[in-house]
Amino acid sequence: MSLSKSIAKNTIIHTLGRFSASAIGVFVVALMTRYLGTTGYGHFATIMAYLFFFTIIGDLGLYLVTVNELGHAEDKKKYFSNIFTLRLVSTTVLMIIACALIWVFPYPLIVKLGVLIFAGSSFFMMLDQILIALFQSQMKTHFPALAEVVGKLLILGLVILAIQLKLGFLFVVLTFSLGLLIHFIINLSFARRLLKFKLDFDKKIWQSIFKKSWPVATYMIFSMLYFKADTIILSLYHPASSVGIYGAPYKILEVLIVFPAIFMGLVSPHLSKSWAEKNLENFKRIWQKAFDALSIIIWPMIFGTLVLAGPIINLIAGSQFAASIPVLQILIVATGVIFLAHLSTFSVVAVNKQKSMMKYYILAAALAMAFYFIFIPKYSYYAAALITILIELFILIASWLMVRRTTKIKTSFSNNLKSLFISLIMAGILYLALNLYGLGLTNFGLLVSLILGAIIYLGGLYLFGLFKKEMITEFIKK
Repeated sequence: MSLSKSIAKNTIIHTLGRFSASAIGVFVVALMTRYLGTTGYGHFATIMAYLFFFTIIGDLGLYLVTVNELGHAEDKKKYFSNIFTLRLVSTTVLMIIACALIWVFPYPLIVKLGVLIFAGSSFFMMLDQILIALFQSQMKTHFPALAEVVGKLLILGLVILAIQLKLGFLFVVLTFSLGLLIHFIINLSFARRLLKFKLDFDKKIWQSIFKKSWPVATYMIFSMLYFKADTIILSLYHPASSVGIYGAPYKILEVLIVFPAIFMGLVSPHLSKSWAEKNLENFKRIWQKAFDALSIIIWPMIFGTLVLAGPIINLIAGSQFAASIPVLQILIVATGVIFLAHLSTFSVVAVNKQKSMMKYYILAAALAMAFYFIFIPKYSYYAAALITILIELFILIASWLMVRRTTKIKTSFSNNLKSLFISLIMAGILYLALNLYGLGLTNFGLLVSLILGAIIYLGGLYLFGLFKKEMITEFIKK
């Protein structure tokens, strides 16, 4: 199977698994928002945002290092054993620190207890992420896809049980730790079938890993500041209900940006290999195909959500989250920027320019923190959402220019512009359908709109030659 088809097939498999799991996750969010309300869900969003800081620090850049370097390692078993052990140690230490420091913050007791419980979710999620890097390096993405669906189904069942028995907020939080534990156990069993790794400490390997990972880890820490600090700062200046209103559409953003992470996790090793082999033509070819693939997804996602934000929020969070509609419309633009930024930031690592990018990540974090503290106290979640766009756009431009200067690559925007044009037509028709034919905020209207939008967009791709029947038949045969 060709590289393009192998990447496409594994992306589709993993994405279908993640989509199925995300669909279950969205249903879980729908149940939680209705059960907990804006204040309760605000507490939950605060817990997740707080622990996110520590999971990023505990990552140490190991995920990207594993994805890019595992394929080149002479002794894959020993190399991965050391990376897994390092992740286990760093995650344990950071979760202990997180649980200790939460008592310093001026949060209500229920949030502090929630952090102690949800720390288990973060712990298993961090260990699981390093296993996913192994699956991606070997193009075996059907394993984590299955594990995630099973884990999410368990969470769904336990959340329904908590609601039916009225077990309260803390039990709802506990369901995530239990679900992610099962998710991790399944992935661990699959991973050890592929590679019989174990706990190991080799000083030379750890030093080699740190040498490659610290620039990535530093970038992730600073990127964390502008990605999640908004929720924390919002929680310090505004009531939990405001955090809930921001947290519901932000959860949609977090679900969507899983796709470019999966996609680039599969593409990045090949970019890295092409660059290491000085095969610039192959690097440019892979880059262009990755850019075209992301372009085809970004534009309909943005314009479709701008039009359908009302029914989407109504379906996922309920009518009490109506204030989240304009927030979602802002954040979906940020999501599109993040999609493209995944291509350029992963490519920065592939061409070994992560150290050169460091100053831009530091500047982005500094600007974000300054803007958050200046504007969030006065403008609440609107400021948080708009600043997210600006900072993500800054990172996209900086990383894009870094890759272009390094590789001299010239990107064709032909397919990107075609996708934009088709998406505008689709959005226009959907807007008329919603407003002229009274589909409104109903779930039925959303379903009809999604089907109509898919038909219009896929038809447009076919007419413009971006989607051909031969692509499907050839893909299936392979």
